Amino acid sequence: MKSWFNKSVAVVASAALMVPTASAFAETPQHTAKNVLANSSKQIEKNEEKWMSKDTIVIKHSGLDKNVHKKIGSKVIRSIPSLGYDVVQLNKGVTIEKAVSYYLKQNGIKSVSPSYVYHSFTKDIDPKKQEMYHLSLLQMDQALQLAGDHDVKVAVIDSGVDFKHPDLKSQVLPPYNAAAPANATYPGDHGTHVAGIIAAAKDNGIGGHGINPKAKLLPIDVFNGKEGANDFIIAQGILYAIEQGADVINMSLGGYGESPLMKEAVQKAIDSGITVVAAAGNESTDDYSFPASFEGVISVGSTNDRNKLSSYSNYGPSVDVVAPGEEIYSTVHDGKKGSSFVKFSGTSMASPVVAGIVSLLKSKYPNLKPHEIEAILEMTAQDLGEKGYDLTYGHGLVDPVKALQFDLNKLPKHYSETKENQLKNAKVLAKNKLNTEQGVFEQQDEIKWYKVELDQDEYAQLTLKGADKYDYAFDLYFYPNSGIGDVEPINVNDVRVGKKEGYLFKADQKGTLLVGVKDHNGSYSLKGKSTYVFTAQTTKDLPIDTLDKSAMEPIKKFPYSTAGKNYTLLSKDQQQDQDYFTFSVKKPTTLKFDLTGIPGVTASMELYLKDDLSPIPPQEAGKAENEEVEEEEAYPIQSAYGAAKGEAVSMIIDAVPDQEYVLSVSNESNSEFSMEMFFSGGIEKEETISESMIPYTLKGEVVTLPPDEDGLPLDEAMLEENVPEEQVPISPSNIKKRNEMDSLMSMLMTPMTSGNLENVDQILKQAIRFDIGEDQKAYFQTEYDEDFFTFKAKEDALYSFSFNKGTNQMPTGTVFEYDEEAKELIPVSSLTNDLGILALLLGSAGNENEAKVIPLKKDKTYVVAVVNAGERSADPYTLKTSKIGEIPADYNPENNEEAKALKIQPGTTYKDHLIYSDDVDYYYYKQEGNDEVMSLLLSSVPFTNEQLAQLPNELQKDLKFAGAIIEDTNGNMKIDPKEMETEVPFGLGDNILEMLLGMMGTTDVNTSFTAKKDRGYFILVNSMGLGQVSAQPYTLTLFDHKRADEDADSKLVNGIPTKPSALTKKEDRWIASQYLNAGIPFGDKDYFEWNNDQKRDVTFSLQTEKSLDGVIRVIDANGKTVKTLDLYGAGDAEVGTVELDAGKYYIEVSEYYGQASTLPYTLEIK
Repeated sequence: MKSWFNKSVAVVASAALMVPTASAFAETPQHTAKNVLANSSKQIEKNEEKWMSKDTIVIKHSGLDKNVHKKIGSKVIRSIPSLGYDVVQLNKGVTIEKAVSYYLKQNGIKSVSPSYVYHSFTKDIDPKKQEMYHLSLLQMDQALQLAGDHDVKVAVIDSGVDFKHPDLKSQVLPPYNAAAPANATYPGDHGTHVAGIIAAAKDNGIGGHGINPKAKLLPIDVFNGKEGANDFIIAQGILYAIEQGADVINMSLGGYGESPLMKEAVQKAIDSGITVVAAAGNESTDDYSFPASFEGVISVGSTNDRNKLSSYSNYGPSVDVVAPGEEIYSTVHDGKKGSSFVKFSGTSMASPVVAGIVSLLKSKYPNLKPHEIEAILEMTAQDLGEKGYDLTYGHGLVDPVKALQFDLNKLPKHYSETKENQLKNAKVLAKNKLNTEQGVFEQQDEIKWYKVELDQDEYAQLTLKGADKYDYAFDLYFYPNSGIGDVEPINVNDVRVGKKEGYLFKADQKGTLLVGVKDHNGSYSLKGKSTYVFTAQTTKDLPIDTLDKSAMEPIKKFPYSTAGKNYTLLSKDQQQDQDYFTFSVKKPTTLKFDLTGIPGVTASMELYLKDDLSPIPPQEAGKAENEEVEEEEAYPIQSAYGAAKGEAVSMIIDAVPDQEYVLSVSNESNSEFSMEMFFSGGIEKEETISESMIPYTLKGEVVTLPPDEDGLPLDEAMLEENVPEEQVPISPSNIKKRNEMDSLMSMLMTPMTSGNLENVDQILKQAIRFDIGEDQKAYFQTEYDEDFFTFKAKEDALYSFSFNKGTNQMPTGTVFEYDEEAKELIPVSSLTNDLGILALLLGSAGNENEAKVIPLKKDKTYVVAVVNAGERSADPYTLKTSKIGEIPADYNPENNEEAKALKIQPGTTYKDHLIYSDDVDYYYYKQEGNDEVMSLLLSSVPFTNEQLAQLPNELQKDLKFAGAIIEDTNGNMKIDPKEMETEVPFGLGDNILEMLLGMMGTTDVNTSFTAKKDRGYFILVNSMGLGQVSAQPYTLTLFDHKRADEDADSKLVNGIPTKPSALTKKEDRWIASQYLNAGIPFGDKDYFEWNNDQKRDVTFSLQTEKSLDGVIRVIDANGKTVKTLDLYGAGDAEVGTVELDAGKYYIEVSEYYGQASTLPYTLEIK
């Protein structure tokens, strides 16, 4: 029998190719108490191993016994007294769970949290030669004229900065390594790129320039040359920035754990008058990333050169503004050549754009406070998307010109109130009745205050519901005896936009409860759109029910409802509560139970067999009648858990007669503390129980699902008997995978097909027939149900497939093509958009709202197999299909087979597309002459802006490809098995991890091989889009190197070429265009003679094909090097200005790695 893991593999495999059919797994796992954590923790799905330290925790305390760490075998590796934190490293063998449980029991402990590891928000891409579009898009020339003259210091908390970079060295202050203060910083590509965006120098003849070229940069290295940075290191970096008097902090980093340590450090910076700017994150989600989502931080999303949100950018209520972050050209530290320039994409690049603009505001108005700067940026931003504030672009695209022109007299009133006034002016709430308060936020960071007097052991039940575009929260301050001393607030912000917050507060002594209702992100609306409803009710006696194991409520008939019975999840000792209900049925019955969401409570339902909950009599346990029998823990046979506080829970049950069931409704946690709470921000010792006075409603009803639409899958037992797991056929691949990377890809990503002949015939006979464009509504009648649909494509075209899903469902599946000759179903594509095998395992699912595009062939029969990778539901799902685009007119299907390989000749460029999942383009070259070196150049052709404006978003993906060169040793135009050993692959990436993360393939290839006399060569090209269709074409060109070396007879004598080439003068410049030839030891170098008639500044430029990194060396008449120009990378024109005296000079042109060129370069002297 197959395990539940098959279902997980089904979803994971769909990330690129397809999902196994339902027959691939025998049963679906029950979500027992043992696996609730993995199923209920959204944070854990983000892969805590990547963003959380495995052996380090952070504790906040008011003073500890000196032996408290020694007792558990841990040690303090760092102490931050100013914030009240210790960073504790655990000894080997001590688990996180054990340590957290231990420290929570110690006196003086206030909180325990993990040490988070934060990563750079960047996207590594291939460099492309473009202008620094963000400078012109933001009108930076005009903005710089409006800036002031005050000095501004910007702290770059990131990886190390290349402080020797010629475009940065004039701006950089002494760097600091927060991770290892005694060590120097490690120059990093990310930190250097970010620094250049902010403040690269202007008018120095190098690169472009930063947003504020006059700003001083304070590099603070928190990565120390590693991939991740711990929260306590980042916190210390922030504290260092405060000490050094920074005006602005930029943090192009983040993670999904809300570190209380880093939160306090950020708040201390803001309280010190420092404006903090951070990247919103690159996961294309509205989840909160930190530090960007901390209160008071300006969170920045990313846009492209067309003012559209970047595909990777986070969005939602935490994003304040957006800025250009895609394809941003800036400084970089190249690990091989040192200081250089490159284009990166990410919210990491958008954040420093905003940080630079903030520094311009500070240069003009040095006394502006952080909240005033945020208000100016938001009020002057260019509106994008929906009119006004929206959840995609926030307040819009930053506009530095309007920001610098803003009239400070028009700054909106900022809410500010002392603690005394907060308590004094707070609205008094009535006791022992329901208070319903409505309000609106019309000021930045505004807080509405309410208060109520509470006696000892008195309770207050609070809820908060706000407008759909805003994320509201409330803070609780309890002042014993109405005192105004310092108290630790309880922050309640468990849910996001449009959902209701809830909290049950208990007073441990007489005092005043002060409640501050606010927008978590400080947002407001002058048009009255930021509304909320706040409720509060006090009581001394909790409405506790008694539905325990000894007093279960029988459900005598269906439909059933607890409405009006006021059942609650409360207990006398504030421990977990479980309410029990019993039922049975007289015939096989499908039941649906729905539990309403309870604000502030993560609820669950668990189904038991009553016998499992009944105590074992002493006699049956082999005990004497008066002996106590140890009660064994019962495990549920089925369960459903709320994913977050306040969420409703639903469960479908297939009940059988003659069996008594018990359904429990609970807020019970699985352990002493919730690891989900720990992962998502640590555990406050005082708050580990979620309770509510608000009654829940449990409803139960009989549901009658319609008969299975297709009668499939076939009998499960027959499938297991006839199709053993090890015999399930694997669909053949057109390119055999031969290395470990490809083998792993085949193992994990090549789906199983319904290959049994009898099964295929049955599927084709019973599948539901439809035409593209006709919505298909169906149900999952059982855990194992799989629905089959079949249709014929009426034309070669691109079609979209998507689902409207029901409650708890996750419909997914595979499109198969019926091979009439082989009588098999061949998988074509999955119905999900995930990239990479680990996408789902890391919690990075594809965009379910984006349709899956699949190219299909005219008159072919296709089968769509749909399975439910989610939970049972009584709701239907809908399969939606439509034609979304044409197959490109210049697509050539003729060379998709080895026997039909397209014969090519050197010097000719061939253009084609990789559209279908099985597309492999074959090319063939025959070497007729002697052995010679051949170069192969392949490139995807980028979309033009005009094309992007016309194409649907689903078709705008870049083409990534891979392939191989295979020698046809016998020249028979066939790839014989022995010839496979000659294969030279390209574009597969450097390691297995890249494949797992969906990073394989390339957009450009420049490689070479030795073509041997009378032998042929197959060149194979296939898509690496992992199931993603790209309408981009690619070009392929084969180059020979038969050109004569233009200066072959020239030699260097005492550093001077004996026969340099000549330059051609055109108007006011001298130009040369030649090749860097192949087969020359250490790489070809060309020399040109040039006479300078007067002393002057001379500008040199060298443009090569985009895969080459050109180098210019200027040599004087004595053979000495005057200047070497090698600052820019591959495909980026080498440009530099050199002051030269009058006289004769020689100009050397070479390639940094000694590569030969396939296209002529152009050297220009002006």
